[in-house]
Amino acid sequence: MPHLATSELALELGIDRSPSDLVEIDPGALRKIADHVRRSEDFRNYERYKWDDPRFWFPEGTPAERSQYFAVGNAINFRFWHLVEGKVVPGGGVLDGQPLTGALYMWRCLRRCLDSHRTPIFQASFLAQLTEEQFDEIFADDTGFNPLAVAKEDRLANLRDLGKKLARDWEGYFYNVVQAANGSFVELVRLSGRFRPFDDPLFKLTMVNTILHLGSGIMELDADPLPGIDYHLLKQLLRQGVLVPHRSIAEKLERTLLLSEQEAYELRRAALNAFVEISALTGVSGEILDNKWWWNRVKCRLMDPVCLNPQTAPECPFLGSCAQRVELGMPLEATRHY
Repeated sequence: MPHLATSELALELGIDRSPSDLVEIDPGALRKIADHVRRSEDFRNYERYKWDDPRFWFPEGTPAERSQYFAVGNAINFRFWHLVEGKVVPGGGVLDGQPLTGALYMWRCLRRCLDSHRTPIFQASFLAQLTEEQFDEIFADDTGFNPLAVAKEDRLANLRDLGKKLARDWEGYFYNVVQAANGSFVELVRLSGRFRPFDDPLFKLTMVNTILHLGSGIMELDADPLPGIDYHLLKQLLRQGVLVPHRSIAEKLERTLLLSEQEAYELRRAALNAFVEISALTGVSGEILDNKWWWNRVKCRLMDPVCLNPQTAPECPFLGSCAQRVELGMPLEATRHY
């Protein structure tokens, strides 16, 4: 049973909890969201997601096999978008006739690769030497185009680093990293940070990888993870009024412009601290908060969130507590961290 509170965990991980000059946390809006979460039957009854859809997450694998599968996928679980004439185009394509975007496109490609036995991408020695041509073949859509070519150099570097270090230090398997942590979440974060894919100072990919491991029953830890702060969670906290960006950042969000590294970092840091507070006020774990906000991305869409239509507005789980600042778009940074 976890015993470290979310706020204690944030301190253990060394997260900067000081106020930001670029992004404020609105205490009234935060409390409004926290009160909504606390009262919501949907949140009270929500159990951790099990990641058991066989189209994407390999539920029939052994713990060691699934751990390897998740580590490989989360090594490239970032930046599923590109800009075309000032508009955000989600990364994705059609696989076997089915249109998919974002992370689900990536996970489906990995599942097909696993089933085909053509490319041993889950072997550390293969990953360490992965070529651009092999990468393109694994993630190509039905037309032969690879939507994950965005940030391809970073994706390849992450996978190669993962493979090299797993082969050199961990007998080829990420599951050995999990076992070495011996149930300590802080130790798992520390060990994960030795790999290039998981070196984000705000731990996005580490948290997501841990959330998938926990939900799948691969391990138990002494603390619940924090949410993995990506652009979907950021966009919603901004629209809910919890995060109040400096006007210079707000203008970029409204005009679909790229943020600087510092602007994006401060947004993500403020979001992580806001979720720490929401967890403390509600008693809901960071894992569950991540699950709820991430799955709500399909309702709080970039161009037409459900709240704009009276007929679909009741579909939003935050209706009535959200400030509906829908003019604020997706926070965009050319990064490998989210």
